[in-house]
Amino acid sequence: MKRILSTIAAAVLAAALIIQMSGCSVTVRIYGKSIDALSDIDLGYGRVYLSQVMNALTTDDLQTVNDLGYHAGLEDAETFEELFDTYHELKESYGEPVSIYLYEGVQYGDEKAYTGEMEMEKGGTLMLSLLFTSKDELALAYLYETEKGFWSHQSMPEGVITEDVILGEGTEHPLNAQITYPANASEGCPAIVMVGGDGGNDMNMKAGSTRSYQDLAWGLAEQGIVTIRFDKRTYTYSDEESAEAAPKEVFTVDWEYAEDTLLALRKLQEKSFVDSEKIYFLGHSQGGVVGSRIQEKALSEGLQGFAGFVLVNTSPRPWYDVIYDQYINYGLIDRQSDEIYYLVQKMEMERDYVKEGDYLKTPDDKLTQEFALTRPAAFWRDYLSYDYVDGYRKLAEGGSRILLMQGGADYQIVPSTDFEAWKETVSGWNTDTVSFYLAEGLNHLMTPSQGIFAGHYKEYEMPGRVPESVIEQIAAFVR
Repeated sequence: MKRILSTIAAAVLAAALIIQMSGCSVTVRIYGKSIDALSDIDLGYGRVYLSQVMNALTTDDLQTVNDLGYHAGLEDAETFEELFDTYHELKESYGEPVSIYLYEGVQYGDEKAYTGEMEMEKGGTLMLSLLFTSKDELALAYLYETEKGFWSHQSMPEGVITEDVILGEGTEHPLNAQITYPANASEGCPAIVMVGGDGGNDMNMKAGSTRSYQDLAWGLAEQGIVTIRFDKRTYTYSDEESAEAAPKEVFTVDWEYAEDTLLALRKLQEKSFVDSEKIYFLGHSQGGVVGSRIQEKALSEGLQGFAGFVLVNTSPRPWYDVIYDQYINYGLIDRQSDEIYYLVQKMEMERDYVKEGDYLKTPDDKLTQEFALTRPAAFWRDYLSYDYVDGYRKLAEGGSRILLMQGGADYQIVPSTDFEAWKETVSGWNTDTVSFYLAEGLNHLMTPSQGIFAGHYKEYEMPGRVPESVIEQIAAFVR
């Protein structure tokens, strides 16, 4: 079934914002568009627009849809043809619409965005999103299922088995995990340990209405590859990070990533159908960057270690620069100008605090109290004690294979900055074991960047799945 309802507009809309205060000026490039409240009058118009589009769809006449009065003269009429086709596909399961309610209406940059909940005769709800230009012309229209509706009919493929296991059973931090494998798995299967990105991520890497690690696990099992994925400690034991007297050990790579990743590695090595010499590491964002350090720890503990590495949407640049850029690029889009000026200055000072090594001067009793770039000094002291990129260089030059994957529409790890930085970095290595894959149109989660909010954090609210092409690329690399 089609899930993308129209040709996706540019995933990242960049606008330079000049802020002047006290005779000073700062140029901030903000990706995406700000979201602000609409007037009651505009919200009233939104209700009318949604009803008109719904009624046009129910006429069962494409010309009626394309002739909606307030998009006359636009060149992207095919958008509404796809809307029409998607409606008929979804109507088979949901029936005709009964009513529509305004779920959300916002000022989105210079445009207006409306989303309605359309109640259907067979039960369930469909979402209808409309984007209007500053001239009140309908530019984009998307019809899609709710998260609940979408995932209710996304089932694990036939011939795939999922086994629930516990990592660290009997320890202070047991974690839920799943091993997914083909039903006909036999001796010698390759396998992957899937490691989540920065923050409190569950085993599915659920974000908004997406579950990218579940998609990968199911799809890779169909390709004959075993995977294990697990809830991160920062997800299950988030209260330990936020505790007022949190110990500094909580803010280390060992605590957040390494210890549990190696427990997952051991779980796979125990499986009779897994080839222990063909277990790969797959990490997302920061979870990918730390893989070289985890490999070193695995070898120091006498483990077989990982046969190779799949790094998804990562960066070789210093992590304080990555966090700073992310904050500037999209963390400010809904802020007022005076707030932006203050926050930019604050974040620049914090970045320099880390860059210049001032975190090393923090007393031990203040390591979890002094923060920079939203991380405590304890994090920076541990994280920057290891050169992750040089660790990967040594692995690659030693024969380890590495696949660097990048979503072409990722606005968090930006292709033109971070992916290109990887290419430049690797060009200086004495190896040919590193390969690159750019997935056009995919976001930070490797799902389609789609909907009226494409290129904005709200795009994750629209359900989407990791495309087969990404799964096949990983499977081919592992084989």
